[in-house]
Amino acid sequence: MEKFFVDLLGLHETAQTIAWSQVVWRTISVFLLAIALLRISGRRTFASNSALDMVIKFMTGAMLSQSILATLPYWVPVLGFTTLILLHRALAYITYFFPTVGRIIRGAPSVLAVGTEINHAELRLSSLSEADMMAAIRSGANLNTLTEVKTVRLEHDGQVSVVKKEKD
Repeated sequence: MEKFFVDLLGLHETAQTIAWSQVVWRTISVFLLAIALLRISGRRTFASNSALDMVIKFMTGAMLSQSILATLPYWVPVLGFTTLILLHRALAYITYFFPTVGRIIRGAPSVLAVGTEINHAELRLSSLSEADMMAAIRSGANLNTLTEVKTVRLEHDGQVSVVKKEKD
């Protein structure tokens, strides 16, 4: 049985000697493994575009492609991917129980505007122009001006959120 899987996946092959059928079976096996591990990691692993999530996305793609194309032995990138997903899951638990760690890893939201008062220092720190902020307000809250805005925040994942004033 072991020889069957060694031959099927080309576990001893290199990028120069791997057969197309072995690439197909490697792709299928890596895809199924990735689905299983992403179920373990939680729904939010790839849900946002925070810096942490982008690092996970890039590293995942880089590692899994090496396993499929035999640029490294099959199990090396698979082990790396498994470690990365388990580390991400552990960080999720740690940041849940220790919010300060979460702010260090993910960052904290910043207030860009309160009512019609724009916080230009935060815009500058966030590398966001006033025009970009207004575009986000138009697309996110369907507002043209700040007169109906209570607060505008740049969230830790890079999204601009708007809280509207309550109507009387």
